[in-house]
Amino acid sequence: MARLKRIFLFLLAIFFISSLTKTIFEYRRNLQFYNNFKEEYVKEKRRNTELRTHLVKTQDITEFEKIARNKLNLHKQDEYILILPQPTPTIITPTPTIVPNYIQWVRVFFPH
Repeated sequence: MARLKRIFLFLLAIFFISSLTKTIFEYRRNLQFYNNFKEEYVKEKRRNTELRTHLVKTQDITEFEKIARNKLNLHKQDEYILILPQPTPTIITPTPTIVPNYIQWVRVFFPH
């Protein structure tokens, strides 16, 4: 009878362990699916905001006119176009200021 109890408890323990491992693997898979879905949702929400902003910009007639004029290099009557060249970087070499000799001697004998 005791041997039968041990066998029954052993089989019950194996059943519980296998059930627990199956549940853990399923939980991990569901958690991974949730994280992927959440990441995709955030990405699509950001894209939606960008598209709405673009839609508002394209529906504004002044913005549309500005874009068209800039792409076609056109201007209105009595309007001046100012073309600025790209600034060229200039190299400036710093020249140290020379400290007079008497100040150097004062610093040697009377440091701060």
